[in-house]
Amino acid sequence: MKRILSLLLFALMCMPLSAQHFDPEHRHAIEVSSGFPPIHTFLLSGGNSYHLMNAGIRDIDHLRIGINIGYTYTINEKWDFNFVFDLAQRYYTREYYPEFDADQITDDWSRYDFKAEPKAVKAGVDLWPSYMADFRWKWYRSDYVRLYTSFGLSYLPMRWPIFPNLTPIGINFGGNHWYGVAEMNFSTAATFLLLGAGYRF
Repeated sequence: MKRILSLLLFALMCMPLSAQHFDPEHRHAIEVSSGFPPIHTFLLSGGNSYHLMNAGIRDIDHLRIGINIGYTYTINEKWDFNFVFDLAQRYYTREYYPEFDADQITDDWSRYDFKAEPKAVKAGVDLWPSYMADFRWKWYRSDYVRLYTSFGLSYLPMRWPIFPNLTPIGINFGGNHWYGVAEMNFSTAATFLLLGAGYRF
């Protein structure tokens, strides 16, 4: 939550006083954003829990985060094209537990003593890169605020080749160059909420 608030504060601090209008000479923008971890980080890391427990291993999550770097091209007053590289990350600790004595084992599930001190602890990191392309339809524009809806597809090399993404509502707020970004986002970039900042040039 602190990370999201920091990004929003950064975006607000970067807003200049001048208004932003469509400018054919400044069609390009770079955006950096983050938000609630995308749902595929839970789906891809949760499927092996049964196998790990049967091997005497337990994972403890510490942090899940996605960092997005995007390029936006303004096609015209109403449409933008957006390409995003996302790196979703999971930081965790893996604990290895000892086996019970042979006379205490009744089945595979009870072979390991998860109440004992782990015999080894290792830090781990999972990384899931993805690539997203979408179109933004800017259905409301004013000097400082632009509301839009976006839709497109993502490429997730780790598991599902193609993954749909949708932003029912997004907002860009700011002036000619620096601006803030907030989206209700469902994609490989974030799940539900995404916040960031952009620079138009």
